[in-house]
Amino acid sequence: MTVTPGTRNTVVFVSLARGVGGSTRSLATVLERIERPVVRLLAAPSDGKYIDYVNKHGLVDERLPLWDSSTERNGRAKRLIAAVRLARWARRNRSRIAAIHANGPEEVNVAAPAALVSGVPLVVWIHAYEVSPWVNRLGPVWRRLLSRHEVKWAAVSATARRVLTDSGMAVAEDVEIVPNPIDPGDVRADHRRQSDRLTVGFIGTAEERKGFQMLADVVEGLSDLPIRWAFYTNEFSKDARQQEPIWARLRSNPTDRVSFPGKVEDVREAYAECDIVFCPSTKESFCRVAAEAMINGIPVVASDLEPLQDLLGHEDAGLLFPTGDTNRAVAAIRRLALDAELRERLGKGGRERAHAFEPEQVVDRLRTMYGLRGDLDSELEAAGGSQPT
Repeated sequence: MTVTPGTRNTVVFVSLARGVGGSTRSLATVLERIERPVVRLLAAPSDGKYIDYVNKHGLVDERLPLWDSSTERNGRAKRLIAAVRLARWARRNRSRIAAIHANGPEEVNVAAPAALVSGVPLVVWIHAYEVSPWVNRLGPVWRRLLSRHEVKWAAVSATARRVLTDSGMAVAEDVEIVPNPIDPGDVRADHRRQSDRLTVGFIGTAEERKGFQMLADVVEGLSDLPIRWAFYTNEFSKDARQQEPIWARLRSNPTDRVSFPGKVEDVREAYAECDIVFCPSTKESFCRVAAEAMINGIPVVASDLEPLQDLLGHEDAGLLFPTGDTNRAVAAIRRLALDAELRERLGKGGRERAHAFEPEQVVDRLRTMYGLRGDLDSELEAAGGSQPT
């Protein structure tokens, strides 16, 4: 069966990241939840961990490879070639495209030319806490070029919105806050470990922006309490050389006090072990780990970055401390470790606040931004149609 002529039911998702991180995991959830007969076309590099993930889970109907790692050109040249390739494809196929989704500020440089030459709407979803100088230089240019084009702007937090507006691409009142969607089935543990000792977990990459440099001091500052630490991370990061002394100090602790499960593929294993989750980040646009802990009903101790304030509220789902302040972080964990009623209240509050991340709500908002009619399925069925190949 063929689609009725003139039906615009293809959404082109532009994603340049090769790894599996917060923004790509969020996009994966959107791809999984977008209902057929919407055709999901991913314009992305042809290789990398993210493409492997997409292929493994069958998340897209079509792919448009933009480049591969064997290409000898630098990043800027790759993006220029990708923009030309996508623009040519979009112009040839404009009659079937409902919208082009740029999954970040870097992606705008590739997606905007395609939207302009094809005349289809552009949806930009920003997950970044900062952007490159190149994006900042091009931001005002795209704002002028897109001034008469249909563009919908979204950001996962007020911080991400400010990154977008500071780049000159958009004004704040035009940017809708659309949080990262998190599927409870992917992150919520089926059961919680029972133990007479509390476990404080650090989950994520061992990088300075995640506050890894604070961990040894915080562990030592709480050595008088009978708590256990679990580090769901690994030593392989861009900051590895500078972190060697921190790893040495962490490993000097008794094994019954500090454990190193490493990075786990299934994060439910980590949350099943944790009674408190520690997020001492110095830079965030959202903080997926804190949101996942909330879904699990686990109280969070976190730095007081704006996105974490918005997630946790004022002692609604966790405790905040001034960013980088080790003594205040120690005090917050101590307070929570010694107060079971507070842990229970904050865990319950986290579950309630986590409804904002439900995939159905986020995907419905994005569908509206794509301009997809709610009755598209029934229209196609009545016409005897199906998605194109």
